Amino acid sequence: MAESTQRRRNRQKILEDLYVYAPASRIDIANRTHITPATVTTLTAAMLDAGEIAEDGEAAVKIGRPKVLLRLTAADDYYVGCELRAEAYTFVLTDATGKVVDHQATSFSRQFDPIESTVQTLTSALQAFLAQHHDKHILAVGIAIPGHYEPDTQRIASDHPHWSQFDFTSLNDAINVPVYYENNVQAMAITERLFNSHQNDETFIFFHVALGVVCSTIYHGRIYGKHNPLVGEVAHMVVNTEGELCSCGRRGCLQTYSSENWIMRKARVLYQQADQTYLRQLAKTPAALTFDEVLQAYDLGDTGVMNILTNAIKYLAVAVTNFTLLIDAQRIILHGRIFERPALFRQLQQYLQTNQVTFATVTTRRLVVKPALLYDGAVGGAGLAIGRDRLGFA
Repeated sequence: MAESTQRRRNRQKILEDLYVYAPASRIDIANRTHITPATVTTLTAAMLDAGEIAEDGEAAVKIGRPKVLLRLTAADDYYVGCELRAEAYTFVLTDATGKVVDHQATSFSRQFDPIESTVQTLTSALQAFLAQHHDKHILAVGIAIPGHYEPDTQRIASDHPHWSQFDFTSLNDAINVPVYYENNVQAMAITERLFNSHQNDETFIFFHVALGVVCSTIYHGRIYGKHNPLVGEVAHMVVNTEGELCSCGRRGCLQTYSSENWIMRKARVLYQQADQTYLRQLAKTPAALTFDEVLQAYDLGDTGVMNILTNAIKYLAVAVTNFTLLIDAQRIILHGRIFERPALFRQLQQYLQTNQVTFATVTTRRLVVKPALLYDGAVGGAGLAIGRDRLGFA
């Protein structure tokens, strides 16, 4: 039994190495995983026969025989990812390599709609998506949630009352494949680790700015602080002790300056009080105003909006600088619509350069903007399912 368990774990390590580094040779896999070359050769032979991996040509070497490279194959296995968003449920179907085969969104009439957004409607939408792909061999479902999953109660630990009402007991009973849950930002960080063909860093920070502000750290290939729900909740990092009163009871939390929720609060006040603002041309009422329209007003040179967003960027730069003093990250991935405006990103870089300390330089090489797309969280859910089901992640 012990040998069987060890063999399975070695096979999972080889698969994980190929997700991150493929195409890769057997000797390179052995060096990175610390599995003996003989064992790697034996296991990869079985995996080739099973169709889990395939040979991918040869790598030239200066001395000796060329290295035969290996890569993953889809192997006719599929995974479903889902994200719970304030305005929609999003779903993706991926193959075993993480390639998106299909995607779909179930949108609500308004954010956090208590009628349209329930465990029952989620279960129905997920069942319908699975039924659309009944001809596929779907092995597991991963659900990216806006909070932390509590397995004992099967609920979401969240400071938002809408999400804290979700009890997944009935969903787990209704779905006939394993269902895994993880914080949406942590799920996206796992996916960045497994599916990013351009970077294969062992340690990086995934900094997500949307309705809230959260970061997840991949440390030596694994989520750092996974079992402590406070780790990564940087929304409540105090960046100005004399700042606005936060919902947590403290003053000057990062989210009061930089989260989309708080930016929208300030933009709506600007809409109502400013004599001159483009916001009134972009939306009929303050309540109808969207974050995209706030960004449009910024592009048009709206002074009030520019002040709001410049302030948001300034305090995000404070947070990023603090990260560099805590974790030796090879990359800091910035994920959020606010980072995608070139002028705002340049301001962020300028703040970092002005305020950095000598031994914590944030270089351009280390700072990466990842475009924020509708299905990012759902793809993260699929990556979570692959990590748990295929790679044995805890």
